[in-house]
Amino acid sequence: MLWVVNLGGELQWDAESATYIRERGERYPGAEGVEPRWTQEVMSDVALLAFEPDPKSRMGASRFIGWSPTADRVLVVIAYRDLDGDLHGINAWPATGIDLRIYEEGRDDGQED
Repeated sequence: MLWVVNLGGELQWDAESATYIRERGERYPGAEGVEPRWTQEVMSDVALLAFEPDPKSRMGASRFIGWSPTADRVLVVIAYRDLDGDLHGINAWPATGIDLRIYEEGRDDGQED
């Protein structure tokens, strides 16, 4: 299910996952790392798109697509919600392709310029 929300609250990153997203550029040529603080900005985006659960996830994780002012771009954040409802970051990357298009179309609210 897709809906627009402002989740607020804190997205928690363990040390291993935070290092994983920061070092993205070391694993993928031309890729950029993502700072965990940028993902918190995504979660505070008033135009945030949330897929809970993400239909692409085999483990029932959620996908969030939103704007990070510090990164100056749209990011995709993958997280899981624990039994207490807290969100824990798994992965994050700059949005491209369908993720970016869905976000941009959502921000336009279907209105033509």
